[in-house]
Parts: sequence; structure tokens; C-alpha cells
Amino acid sequence: SPFTAPRVQLNATLLPTGKVLVSGGSTNDEDANSAVLRAELYDPAANTFSPAESMEFPRLYHSNTLLLPDATVLAVGGNPQRGVYEHHMEIYSPPYLFRPGGALAPRPEISTVNGRLLYAGTFTVYTPYPADVRSVVLIRAGAVTHAFDMEQRMVGLTFTAGADALTVTVPANGNLAPPGWYLLFLVDRSGVPSIAKLVRVG
Repeated sequence: SPFTAPRVQLNATLLPTGKVLVSGGSTNDEDANSAVLRAELYDPAANTFSPAESMEFPRLYHSNTLLLPDATVLAVGGNPQRGVYEHHMEIYSPPYLFRPGGALAPRPEISTVNGRLLYAGTFTVYTPYPADVRSVVLIRAGAVTHAFDMEQRMVGLTFTAGADALTVTVPANGNLAPPGWYLLFLVDRSGVPSIAKLVRVG
């Protein structure tokens, strides 16, 4: 791809759309002069990269990124050089939050979530426009260290749309979604995610 830049110690953040935000890192390890500020989106379905807006601060070794419930990404930390720590925190807004002209995109909304998320069961998600929902996903709350998020997992859920709600099926077992806390997102037909609700599976 013409958009990729060589980088090590990068961060890769799984987004509610299934794409991956690739950010930070440097061409040479712990070398601020070769820091890569430009972010990219990796599309695993097409196996392609596309450009995204640049981050403000270099994120080298010991940096982290976390998906937040509002579908933005928190970027923190990094050693721009040995013995120096990057103290700035940054909230990065992925392209899916904007219309082509730069205005904020309207977002799907989760009004309430009813029911327990028991394996192979169903639960109800109330939303004003159920017919506009393209996907319902669970994303495991993050636990990042040294560029690896061992908890990172996205699980697509099957659902049916009613007049004012979605009936959503919980994964069959803990092999698909280990028990614990997840961010529940709706993604609309334009690829825009909702603000998540925190739910417990299992």
C-alpha cells in the first residue's frame, strides 16, 4: 500500500467498525526524529491501509492506545528518547465520526439495554432507528502494555430489528466471548458507531 510507513513499537486499536487504527511508532526504535505521526486505518476484510489524520505527539516505546466508550481513542505515554517521558495525553477522533465535509456525523444511539447477557440467550437494545443499524458488536475493554492488548477482542452479534428495538443474540459460549465486561456498540449503515454501553457477558 502507498500509505504505509515503516514503524516499530506502534499501537493497533480495534475499532467498532472492524477496522484497526494504526498509530505511533517510529522508523528507528526510540528515535523521536523518525517518529511516525500519521495514523492509518487497516481494513482486514480488504487487506488494505488508508490514511487517517495525524496524531499530535510522537508515541514511541512504552506508549499505549485505548478505545473509549465514545468510539474515540486515547493515546498516552511514550519514550521520545531514553530517560524522557511523553506527558501529553491525546484523544483521537477516527474518521468515522465525521462527514466528508468535516461536520460531525449523526450517530446511532443506544437508549437502554435490557436483559442479562447469558450465553446463547438474547437481550434487547432500545434504539430510535433500529432499521438503520448495520452491526452490533462487543469489544472487550482494553488492557494494554508494551504495544500489546491481550484483552483486545471484537465479537459481532446477530440481531433482528423491531419497531423501536433490536433483539440481540449472545455468543454461544466463553470460547467466543470470555466472561467479563465489554463495550457494546451499534454501527449504522454509514459506518458510524454509537456511544457504547458497558455490559457484562456470562
